[in-house]
Amino acid sequence: MFELACCGDSKSVCVSSAPPHHDGQVIHVALAGNANVGKSVIFTQLTGVSQTIGNWPGKTVEKKEGCLFFSGYHFNIVDLPGIYSLSTYTLEEIVSRQYLISEEVDVIINVVDASNLERNLFFTFQLLELGVPLVLAVNQMDILRKRKIDLNLELMGLILKVPVIPVVAVHGRGVHELLEKIIEMKMTRTIQKHKHDNTVTDATHSSPFKTNSAIANSSSVLSLGKEVERCISTLVDLITNTEEVLVPCRYPARFISMKLLERDEEIVEIIKKSKQGEIIFEKANLLRKELEDLHGEDIVTIMSAEIYNKIHELVDGVINLKARGKRKATLSDILDHLTTHSVWGYVILGLILYGTYFITFTIGDLIGGLLDEAFGIWSEGVYAAYGNANPIVQVFWAGAMGGFIGAVGGVIVYVIPFFLIIELLQDSGYLPRAAFMLDRIMHILGVHGKAIIPMILGFGCNVPACAGCRIMESDREKKIAIALSSKIPCAAVLVVVMGLVGRYLGTGWVIFLFAVNFGVVIGIGRLLNKIMPGKCTELLMEMHEYRSPNISIVLKQSWVRTKEFLFKSIPLIIIIGVGLEILLLFQLLDPFNFLLSPVTVVWLGLPMITGVFLIYGILRKELSLVLLEVLATSMGIAMVDLLTPVQMLVFCLVMMLYVPCFATIVVMARESGWRYALKIALLEVAIALLLGGALNWIMNFAGIGIM
Repeated sequence: MFELACCGDSKSVCVSSAPPHHDGQVIHVALAGNANVGKSVIFTQLTGVSQTIGNWPGKTVEKKEGCLFFSGYHFNIVDLPGIYSLSTYTLEEIVSRQYLISEEVDVIINVVDASNLERNLFFTFQLLELGVPLVLAVNQMDILRKRKIDLNLELMGLILKVPVIPVVAVHGRGVHELLEKIIEMKMTRTIQKHKHDNTVTDATHSSPFKTNSAIANSSSVLSLGKEVERCISTLVDLITNTEEVLVPCRYPARFISMKLLERDEEIVEIIKKSKQGEIIFEKANLLRKELEDLHGEDIVTIMSAEIYNKIHELVDGVINLKARGKRKATLSDILDHLTTHSVWGYVILGLILYGTYFITFTIGDLIGGLLDEAFGIWSEGVYAAYGNANPIVQVFWAGAMGGFIGAVGGVIVYVIPFFLIIELLQDSGYLPRAAFMLDRIMHILGVHGKAIIPMILGFGCNVPACAGCRIMESDREKKIAIALSSKIPCAAVLVVVMGLVGRYLGTGWVIFLFAVNFGVVIGIGRLLNKIMPGKCTELLMEMHEYRSPNISIVLKQSWVRTKEFLFKSIPLIIIIGVGLEILLLFQLLDPFNFLLSPVTVVWLGLPMITGVFLIYGILRKELSLVLLEVLATSMGIAMVDLLTPVQMLVFCLVMMLYVPCFATIVVMARESGWRYALKIALLEVAIALLLGGALNWIMNFAGIGIM
């Protein structure tokens, strides 16, 4: 029986008594493949919950890493972003490509979806050109069996010259066989040979291109058309004959030649830094022009067509349709038809989004309310024992403990149900269909359809909404989705608007404020879509058949998503809470009223005291309304005597549009970096002040009545 144990204190899939690894027994594995092919499920099956999620050094691309012990070996596994090619069009592709040819990778597990084999194998063929040992994991074999389709995996392995393992990731079948095959490859020294062949030596002794010549000159799995192969061979000869290269390069010469023909930016830069770089570059340009003139297409189309021709030949040779009669419609087929229907699809989507919202905030409000109530009771006891004016009590109880309770009761209780629901929708197969239904609408805002899910959650709380934006694949679209989600009016904003404008001015003005808010959301989306580099990507998602979610995988994936916030964001929230209490303790916020008066009094037309209330709103939006009511009561006046109708409208508009609570800002920074989070915060402040001041001056000068 094999032995398997995950690193850390998590429970493994199969408890093991595997001995600690010894020097030289570490195997570094990269999980690579298209998005939504089951990579993350295999990663979770292997590593359990002993995963770390961070960013690649100097990049905003997410990095997932885990480890496990198996048969005496220590496996270090990195789950790469889901990508569709080894081009340099996106940051995810650049990061993945550079990592795959680094010293850190011993073997690649390429995960492909058996039900979408031709499209997935395009990436496989590119990986094969890297010359890195590779194991092909053909996932979702159960779906093929249901469709009565056979794959000759043995023949596929012979053609591709790599091990091919059938996998059903959601049930863990075939996952351990991947590890066994990797160990077998290591024992036959396949991995060590790769390390030896690709070792980069000093440029003064030998060319890094020559270092890879053994791989480049070996028979390639992918033999393209005659004219294309002639051009590639010409460039390979030029590259391997280059005596010195200024920049070490670990790419095989054949891969470099193919990418040079495609005008790959990184490869062009590497070539131009060599002594004979200009000669090679000019020759590549001539060969590219010859091919484009011959085929009448651009070079990328030519290369892609050649690859897909080979893939088509391969798939035709290994696939076998069993004798079968007319296929009966399954429950999955019926659900697929209903959920993508031009009418019923939107009805079902609305119900599911409402259900997600309702469940998330019913659970969150219930638990959060109990925590707030408990904290209030505990606070009465603490203040009775030590006094509410005690500085230590204010800092450590109100600040630190209050920040912790606020983070748990106001954030975590919403984040956990949200991630559970998202994982259930993802694992069942509904999420891609929901994104498909809203894709065209969301493209107007610079993102694809998946962004609607966290945005809907923003109506309850912006924190889980921004955290949920990590479901977006590209960094650009994740950032835009975060900005949009942060502007959705949350439940706290609704409390302020309804408690002030709704109560004293009527429903009509509430509708007016929300119309302005959503106009700002659309405006920010359009603005970011224009100024952020890159284009809105097309929605590429695998729509696999509906299936029963694997609860174990759902729970593990939800915990992995949650623990990052739990252990990294909560401490920061506590620190900020302590800092705010210290400012309050020394009355350092009072001067802000005077400093902000040119804005609050002159431009916005508000009472001077509201400057502090706007600052308090960064802690919690509804706190500003509570403080206004406390102030009015202490002065013995009604709210309508403290604020005029126009001031109420302006105050609520600014409160809706300016920076969200600091917990949201922390999550924004966690997901997209502090620089971007601060830029969005400043943009939101500018918009809030601009529109708030404009509303104040227009209402007063035009003499528009409200009451």
